[in-house]
Amino acid sequence: MSKSPLSPQEKHSFLNIPADQKLALISRYSQALRKLARSAEAVGRGDMLPMLFQVADGLDRMAPEIAETEAGVEVMARTARLIQASEDMLVPKSSSSVTH
Repeated sequence: MSKSPLSPQEKHSFLNIPADQKLALISRYSQALRKLARSAEAVGRGDMLPMLFQVADGLDRMAPEIAETEAGVEVMARTARLIQASEDMLVPKSSSSVTH
């Protein structure tokens, strides 16, 4: 996966970026979650799939509110941690399944 989304320094600047860029970032997070969900299923962690899709759907549905409110900063930070934790769980498994 690409660069880890929303570092602590970026978290503080989230409020200062234009709304259209916030919406684009929210969309990228949603796409990352969907990709992780497909990866989870591919490595036998299908139990993660509905939860990751649920979070992605919530981001899509609430994108304007996330982009416009201060609480959106926390939503994005927590989503970034979820993405990172999911990547950490899935990447080693998918790498090992390729080598076998």
